[in-house]
Amino acid sequence: MEEYIMSLLDHKKALLLCAGIVVIGGGIFAVTAHSKSTKTAAAQHLNLYQTATISSLDVSKITDNISGNALSQVGEGLYRLDANSQAKNALATKTTVSDGGHQYTINLRHDGKWSNGEPVTAQDFVYSWERTLNPKSKSEFTYKFANIKNATAIAAGKKSPSTLGVKAVGKYQLKVTLSQPASYFKKMMADTTYYPLNEKAVNKYGSKYGSSAKTTVYNGPFTLTNWSGTSDNWTLKKNANYAEKKNVKLQSISYKVIKDSTTAYNLYQSKKLDQVTLSGEQTTQNKNNPDLKSLAAGRIGFIQYNEHNKVAANQDLRTAISLAINRQQLASKVLKNGSLPAKTFGVKDMMKNPKTGADFTADAYTKGTVDTDPAQAKTLYQRTLKQLGQKSVTLTITCGNDDASQNIAEFVQSAITSKLGAKVEVRAMPFPSMLSNVSKGNFQLNLTSWGMDFADPIQSLQILQSTSNSNMGHYNSKTYDAALKAAEGTDALNKTARYQDLVKAAQTALKDQAVTPLYEGRTSTLVNPKVKGVVYNKFNGSADYQNAYVAN
Repeated sequence: MEEYIMSLLDHKKALLLCAGIVVIGGGIFAVTAHSKSTKTAAAQHLNLYQTATISSLDVSKITDNISGNALSQVGEGLYRLDANSQAKNALATKTTVSDGGHQYTINLRHDGKWSNGEPVTAQDFVYSWERTLNPKSKSEFTYKFANIKNATAIAAGKKSPSTLGVKAVGKYQLKVTLSQPASYFKKMMADTTYYPLNEKAVNKYGSKYGSSAKTTVYNGPFTLTNWSGTSDNWTLKKNANYAEKKNVKLQSISYKVIKDSTTAYNLYQSKKLDQVTLSGEQTTQNKNNPDLKSLAAGRIGFIQYNEHNKVAANQDLRTAISLAINRQQLASKVLKNGSLPAKTFGVKDMMKNPKTGADFTADAYTKGTVDTDPAQAKTLYQRTLKQLGQKSVTLTITCGNDDASQNIAEFVQSAITSKLGAKVEVRAMPFPSMLSNVSKGNFQLNLTSWGMDFADPIQSLQILQSTSNSNMGHYNSKTYDAALKAAEGTDALNKTARYQDLVKAAQTALKDQAVTPLYEGRTSTLVNPKVKGVVYNKFNGSADYQNAYVAN
């Protein structure tokens, strides 16, 4: 997901970087289950809800989480992510990596079928990827293909889609050539952006493909019905053509749009829904409820600084601000949704130390950078004033005008004024205005968040590279850039060396206070214990209903 700033290639990232903070209190995606169950598999049914309708089921046009989540249930790619965010075979049966990590040879199962009866072939992947990268598709997710040979040039209109480093070898083998090795490439290919497309169906429906249930074909555990393209209700039904249909226990899943969180919560309370996403206050009310689950969001909340601004460019000031903030209080008193105090510019379960098994966030943590230390914060602030030759400073925090963003901004404002003595103004504005101002450099401090597409530290760390279009604060460190260059270059396939490169980059960013990490986003939900078999990804909390069922 998440997210956001500049250039058409990074447009989706741009939207998430500034917009992501809007969903702090609401969560990434709400699901519910009807508790009625019988002893027969034929009665297996879930009633789920979303906060908005599906916008598209066209791989090349999807831009939102709700549509992506729907596609993940009705579609199937080469791989699926398990609970630990590791890629497991879906349509792929065997993957051979050669040529120093540049070549992937992927064998496909022969029994994959589309809902129109056609087989799923290697050419379906070639067609899909080339179509998404074609500038005519105007896909916002072309950046996800950047590791594949010629992908970036194709997206920029500089090369033909046919030059993409992917070829079908026969009916059921795919060869993918990378421009640079990536140890996480299989995880990337599990993303819905990498799903195949049935060319016959796309040609049949033209621009209407994916705009309704009837103009879409499916190859996943479920098919979609009763969705007109604008419907507030739709139903997933077990796909009779799905290769692994014997493992799909649910017969159907009904969705409806419920925008009001209180309404959804009341329906859960009255046992008409079996899972609901909670607000901060609702989480507090249910802290002892055995139905409560805390799901990761794959999101890091932080303050970014405009280093083109003389005051914000002062490293001692940035560190003083960080040490003035009590992250535990922010998480427990303001967010109240299970979010955790940030230890580094990343979240738990991105990566484990290949030698010790320690979490990346623990190894990257650097004492004196994200701790609460009012005395040291005051000392650094006084040093800042001497460096600037000023008796005081006035800081401006730009943020979204939603309640969650403003509450966090006010908490940070209070911490800075009370611990440092600086004056702080909060400049809240609608997302489009905030995006425009941040992208143009019209900010001093910006409260925002970043959501990651897959579990790897590079997903957050890359936005602080000096060459990144998402580096809106203009942080520039040769040490930092060199560490990431090694991680993505010479050490790309050396697990231990690459891990140390990433830790070095994260620690460098903390010492420099390139950004001030605040919290690891999480979502609190209530789940009826009768709903079993749902796989919740530990990294981003996404739910997979492929093997879900309702217990007796």
